[in-house]
Amino acid sequence: MTDPAPAVRRHDLDALRATAMLLGIALHASLAYVPGIPWPVQDAHPAPWLGLLFLAIHGFRMPLFFLLSGFFTAMLWQRRGAAAMLAQRYRRVFVPLVLASVTLLPLFTRLSLQSVEAQAAATRPEEPRLVRAIRAHDADAVAAALAAGDDPSAPDPEFRMPPIWFAAIEGDAAAARLLIAAGADPGAVGPDGRTPLHAAAFTGRADVVEVLLGAGAEPLPRSPAGDTPLDSTNVDAATTAFIAEALRVRLDDPDALGQGRALARTLLAERAGVTPPAPTAPRGAGTLDSLRDAYRAWLLDPRWTVPLPPRGERQSLVLSDAFGYLWFLWFLVWYALAFAAVAAIGRRLRLPLPPRRLVASPLALVWLVPLTLLPQVFMGLFTPAFGPDTSTSLLPQPHLLAYYGLFFAHGALLFLCGDDDDRVGRRWGLALAAAILLCFPAGLATMGSPLATALPQVLYAWLMCFAAIGLFRRLVPGESGTWRYLSDSAYWLYLVHMPLLIVLQRAIAPWDLPGTVKFLLACGAATVILLASYQLVVRHTPLGTLLNGPRGQPRSRAATSASS
Repeated sequence: MTDPAPAVRRHDLDALRATAMLLGIALHASLAYVPGIPWPVQDAHPAPWLGLLFLAIHGFRMPLFFLLSGFFTAMLWQRRGAAAMLAQRYRRVFVPLVLASVTLLPLFTRLSLQSVEAQAAATRPEEPRLVRAIRAHDADAVAAALAAGDDPSAPDPEFRMPPIWFAAIEGDAAAARLLIAAGADPGAVGPDGRTPLHAAAFTGRADVVEVLLGAGAEPLPRSPAGDTPLDSTNVDAATTAFIAEALRVRLDDPDALGQGRALARTLLAERAGVTPPAPTAPRGAGTLDSLRDAYRAWLLDPRWTVPLPPRGERQSLVLSDAFGYLWFLWFLVWYALAFAAVAAIGRRLRLPLPPRRLVASPLALVWLVPLTLLPQVFMGLFTPAFGPDTSTSLLPQPHLLAYYGLFFAHGALLFLCGDDDDRVGRRWGLALAAAILLCFPAGLATMGSPLATALPQVLYAWLMCFAAIGLFRRLVPGESGTWRYLSDSAYWLYLVHMPLLIVLQRAIAPWDLPGTVKFLLACGAATVILLASYQLVVRHTPLGTLLNGPRGQPRSRAATSASS
């Protein structure tokens, strides 16, 4: 691997990197107004079109960010060497990650929980006597309520679920028997089309699964979304915790939950082996489905569940929420170490760089797209979606580490190989049109099929990256004081924006305004407040030095910005 000539400063890519980070504010601000997306603030005035905006941004923003991070990492390595590059990443990435993890993340979590609890308390109807008795695991009270004439099939007013569904998800086998004896349907469905067996399998209540099956419940009913109780036993840890919290259900510890789900799977499979038959994979997709199932099972394997500080609670190393919205900083640490190792090997073995035309031209798609398809087909293991998954755990999920790693590696190659004739993004308008008009709708239409959706989603991400590079080359052809200021402030703005957004979204939630107007107000107010805080308490303080390096000396922000 040979060293390129000294690089000129890339004001355009510096501005683009800042834009990619600032788009995160718009991305998260939209969530309060998108129906069906879990978010601590659920505004009563939704704006469904923001769901498309969210997906459009999510589909390329972080791939673009990591591509630019690879470019600037290679630039820093070339100018200062591997040791200085790693030291800079330690100061500007790892240290802020640790500090934010003990300050901003707990604050965001606390504000989120307060928001969820406040909204639930404001809208929560009184819980029926029968449901209260089931939640309390008080069999005598359940029997008394039924004897007093309470309807064993009447849904509760809050979740619109039948009482036996609560017995199932709470794991109260005695209450389930009493309800069935009183006439409750063991296969009664809730408003989402899922049955008590779905609920019992989800929380690993194998004893209730046995009661329901013994009462004649169909072992593998499919919900309108196509999932069976067997699928409910494979929901990831983060989603399980979120749903349980929303339903106010206390879960068993991870080991007991895993054991209960395993036993529930055994009971369901044994009964389904008699009648009705177990579902089979769609024809032609068996190999991919098997690989995805095997990989999902590997992620869910109890071996990854260990006690973690500070309280020693058992959590999954690959599925727990350790870094929240700051997960990308943890990925940057991994990539910096990997880059230093690969660069050292390349120098030692004198490995040549690939031809420039295979890196800095549309020909790059010939090899980039097939490689990116490999991790892409493992996206959406637990919930079909447009855009890449998110891994916030201590150990990054391998398919995401590989996916984003390809964008990071290509960014590094763009710098090392050079793009002197500006071939990357030259036809940015055509790439943008193809991405938005062709790939985006095709990816949305095929989300339910991992194989069919992989190609349009991968093409969308790469074409949007190239289009953005070409567009900003024209928007920011030289140094700009405004863009330099935004580039310096973007890191701080992103670190702090999440707690502030929750506060702002809660504050304007009672206002009788359209969701679109509230979205714009939240974005605008957050940006103004964050920029003011940057100017007053960050820019000329030790905190600013930590995030952006010392000011007042010649340097390249493009090479030293912490967000790269």
